[in-house]
Amino acid sequence: MARVIQPERGLLIASGVVLLLALLPTRWIAGWTADVGAIVALPLTPLRHAASGAVEWVRPTDGSGLPLDPSSVELLQQERDTYRGRWHSTRLRVEQLERELMQLQRARDLGLGEHWTPRTAEVVRHNPNRTGGVLSLNVGSRNGVRGGTVAVVDGDRLVGYIAPDVPKLTSQMIPLGAFGDAASESLDARILEADTPEAPMGTLATGRPIHLELVPKTGEYRGVLERGSGVRPGQPVRLGTDPAWNSTAWGMLIGYVDRVVDSSEQPLREVLFVRLAVRPERLASVTLKIVEDQAPARAAVEEGGEP
Repeated sequence: MARVIQPERGLLIASGVVLLLALLPTRWIAGWTADVGAIVALPLTPLRHAASGAVEWVRPTDGSGLPLDPSSVELLQQERDTYRGRWHSTRLRVEQLERELMQLQRARDLGLGEHWTPRTAEVVRHNPNRTGGVLSLNVGSRNGVRGGTVAVVDGDRLVGYIAPDVPKLTSQMIPLGAFGDAASESLDARILEADTPEAPMGTLATGRPIHLELVPKTGEYRGVLERGSGVRPGQPVRLGTDPAWNSTAWGMLIGYVDRVVDSSEQPLREVLFVRLAVRPERLASVTLKIVEDQAPARAAVEEGGEP
């Protein structure tokens, strides 16, 4: 009797019974096996519910919880869109500040040795009447701006200069190419080779001198050279040592040669047209080259004091 109830033989008998039941037709065992399964599953049901609750608490399924009404969904969508717009706006503002910082650094690096400080000025009003009109800036004499202060963008692109009689809080900028402005109507310039590194200090001495005259209502300059000069479209043109401009503007980029044609009036000459590198009417800000006031230092030196 002890050998009949051994665990090994009982496991073998149970396996044989299960195998036999698996081979029987389903209709023979469906009835009574369902009842047996229900009796066996009864004590396991509480454990199954507890396990399902734990899984739902750790990792909720989609759509669980109370349903939201349409007004709440619309409010959440509005908040999402609002913060998304603020995020994009902040990114653009950061990019703008990075561009301004780069322009200030380029303007400082491209100086000609005179003591000056770059300062960003916002354009608060454009002249609505015509291209080349005066621009209003949000800085004035309180910020060190004086008449003749040079304005540039991208470090070395000449934009214009500040008009005389500067108020404390604002200033008026006369753009390069403004019709009726004596400093802009004619320019002493230099034409550089297109493949020459554009550094104002090194290229003024090697550039080809040329006198430019403003072509009214076109935003272009016109110059005359001898035929066969070799000047080609695309060559950069920079301001020379023009006495009408502050020295901080010397060497700054005016524009590029747009086209070269034969002169109909002078057979041995050719006419070139220069396209401005900057359209002032589209600018939102400029960099002003604030020249430091050296008068107190010079007076102290003359009196024998420390500068």
